[in-house]
Amino acid sequence: MRLAPPVLALPLAGVAILLSACNEPASSSRATSATVSEMPASLSGELTSQSAINFNDGSRYQRFDLQLQADTLYRVTSAGALQQPTLMLLGEDNRPISGPRTGQLYAQPDADGIYRLAINGRTPSDFGPFRLEVVTAATTNDGELQPGTDVLGRLRGDTEGKGNRYTLQVADKGLYEIVLRSDEFDTVLKLRGTGVSLTDDDGADGTNSRLVAALESGSYQLTASGIESADAGVYSLMIEQRELPEGINLSEGAELEVGTDYTGMLVSQPQSYSLRVEQAGLLQLSMRSDELDSLLELAGPGVNTRDDDSGGGHDALISVAVEPGNYRIKAAQLNNAEGLFTLRADISEVSALGETIVPGETRVGRLRQGQPSSTRLQITEPGLYRVTLRSSAFDALLGLQGQGLEEQDDDSAGGTDAQLELYLEAGEYQLSNGSYANEGGGSFVLSVSSAL
Repeated sequence: MRLAPPVLALPLAGVAILLSACNEPASSSRATSATVSEMPASLSGELTSQSAINFNDGSRYQRFDLQLQADTLYRVTSAGALQQPTLMLLGEDNRPISGPRTGQLYAQPDADGIYRLAINGRTPSDFGPFRLEVVTAATTNDGELQPGTDVLGRLRGDTEGKGNRYTLQVADKGLYEIVLRSDEFDTVLKLRGTGVSLTDDDGADGTNSRLVAALESGSYQLTASGIESADAGVYSLMIEQRELPEGINLSEGAELEVGTDYTGMLVSQPQSYSLRVEQAGLLQLSMRSDELDSLLELAGPGVNTRDDDSGGGHDALISVAVEPGNYRIKAAQLNNAEGLFTLRADISEVSALGETIVPGETRVGRLRQGQPSSTRLQITEPGLYRVTLRSSAFDALLGLQGQGLEEQDDDSAGGTDAQLELYLEAGEYQLSNGSYANEGGGSFVLSVSSAL
């Protein structure tokens, strides 16, 4: 997301208001007190109906003269009953040095001299006491950082878009959060290292950046920059270790046990797991979450598939026939959220689909490219039945004909899986197992429930 240039961070009227205020006759615009030269400084005042008026919009203002040093970074913060005042620093010639900003202002003058700090009410009806704290602030623009760091930096805008680079030293394996904030430019945060290559623009609030990542012990390169190569201004950079929820393991390649729920957590990158299949059968691999839009991938002997929503809602489900061997699972998401999920793998014995299927059975079949197959369904007891056709290889299309019925479904089972739920009289029916538009082929799973 692109911010407007810093001078336009507030409406142009905000600049005009402050400039017009400082251009008033000396009798009305002189500083509230003597020039302040000692830092840190605490300045107090109150905007009332008797305060100097900005003719541009009728709001009130007050200003202070400050003796500031060249190449020193100053931070001005406001507090008190006056809500969301506008702050601006100008030179003796009324040239804007920094601002306008709301509530907090950073400034780094190019030369020693007397500067005017103006505080302006947001609207003509904004009055009240205020306090301004002016302090010098050190910047850290490169070097080594440790978790627990909270530093200020300054982007010069002359780095050809490379930004300010740091070395992040991580002593303990764990989950870490890194936040880059600035009121002066649209931030971009990058983290590179062993097994990690992450970038974020607006992951925090507004145009601020945030990364949450599971990191091994070691050194990482951390870059703070703007979305444009010419971006410049002051920023804050915070790094801290986060406590993992109980029972969460972020290790890459953790082994899943068949028939056991595994609770994981997704942050800035997918999580990988391994699964050992001892005997051939039907694998049902599910990823459920109330916080994420799940995306599940499975790769192994003769299998390379993925699924998004076949588990219903935003949950993922892969149903596929597997042979003995080692399989790799990747749990990911389709949005930029973070949260907990539950992963489960179940394997059951399953027979190959023949010419007939009866209620309560699940069978595995294979669809030739563009050639639907037909299966006879025998119903002995009238009732409500659910017929489901799943495939991780193609977009399933399920049809049913018989006893005066002719029904078809594409995606009712979630994702690209098909499902029919119908009241069926006793008799014989024909099921059509196919793919949407007769495109695609591969293995599929056909199941018919007992009477519901």
